[in-house]
Amino acid sequence: MNTTLYPLTALFAWTVVLSSAKRFPAIIKEPARLAAWFLYLSFALIFTAGWSEVWNRTDAWTGLPESNTLITMCLVVCYSASQLALLQLWSYSPDQARRRIKVTISIVAVVLTAMITLFVHSDSTHHLQQSFKDWYGGSVEYDTYLFIYLTTYTTAEVEVIRLCRRYAKVMSPSWLRTGLITASIGAAIGLFYSLTRLADIAAALADVDISPLENVAEVGAGLGALLVMIGLTLHWWGPRISALAQRSRRLIAYIRLRPLWASFYSLDASIAFDDPRSPGSRSVMGRMRTATRVLSDVEYHVARRIVEIRDGILTLRPYQDPAYAEHVRVLFASRGLVNDDLDAAVTAEQIHAALDAREAATHGERTSSPTAGNSPADLDAELAWLLKVTKHFTKRSAMPHELADTDLTPTGGIA
Repeated sequence: MNTTLYPLTALFAWTVVLSSAKRFPAIIKEPARLAAWFLYLSFALIFTAGWSEVWNRTDAWTGLPESNTLITMCLVVCYSASQLALLQLWSYSPDQARRRIKVTISIVAVVLTAMITLFVHSDSTHHLQQSFKDWYGGSVEYDTYLFIYLTTYTTAEVEVIRLCRRYAKVMSPSWLRTGLITASIGAAIGLFYSLTRLADIAAALADVDISPLENVAEVGAGLGALLVMIGLTLHWWGPRISALAQRSRRLIAYIRLRPLWASFYSLDASIAFDDPRSPGSRSVMGRMRTATRVLSDVEYHVARRIVEIRDGILTLRPYQDPAYAEHVRVLFASRGLVNDDLDAAVTAEQIHAALDAREAATHGERTSSPTAGNSPADLDAELAWLLKVTKHFTKRSAMPHELADTDLTPTGGIA
């Protein structure tokens, strides 16, 4: 576990810590951001120290037997204090939060002093023991050290759960609420670590070996801490995920609308605000410039594509026949299509028929194209509708022979 999960987790935390270092002068002026930064720093140090490559060398670096255990546990206490400080800053007024954080820091200072003192004065033979019983039940000083550490850690996790659940219940759905729920779940998972370690002490005193449960403790510590850290900072970087997901959905929609848009553009290039057939547009550089423009403002180009499709549909109004539309509706309804799917399929087939009729008309018989260009009132609703139309337009739900009894002669349009 500490050869794979720990270094990967540490890498994630160090990436956040180091990428934020250049903004540290601004971070230090905002207590909540400073607490979050220390949260990530403590997390990074814990899992760096717990990584087997570092863990196995720590004793040689410090000259103190089993100092890797002491260092890691002290860092866990500091991490727990960072969690509480961040939640206290959110939960109380500035003055109340400041007082509570001072109390938290004081308690942590006392706990760390007691842990270091007890660890250094624990039975020296304890450091040389490898058996489960002698490790967790080797000396009173070491058992007391572990008990203080686990009590501090457990108290902090329980308080995190309490505060997160308390405020998540009264919040509307948001990244902050999701983060608080995530943090409470992580703290609950972290309790498995506490319970396992307390069980280790009890089992060792009862001369029972439960070392096979070691993975439970490691997963509880690693996964629990990761979820808490993610949860308490989710509201800062979560919106970026939403924005990226929105851009991705828009880009996919832009691409999916192309078959319908291209059918109008091939007949009337004037519907396009940016003409893809302009000189140089077919070269590699031209295509790259077009792709860059789209990626730089996907929202705008999706809206433009919707408007251009609307304009294309308007150019076909003189070639649409109400009787044909009704015939198609009856046919598709008999196949089980209903509601929006039925309307979209009918619209798509009308477009096919109107395109065929317009193509069949001589140039002199073609009516002038009406001008549109208005922006969609509800982009999401319009986009969802046109994507359905495009789906049916692309797969064409009816074959020409099924509609052969329908007269496709232009009627002059629909009022």
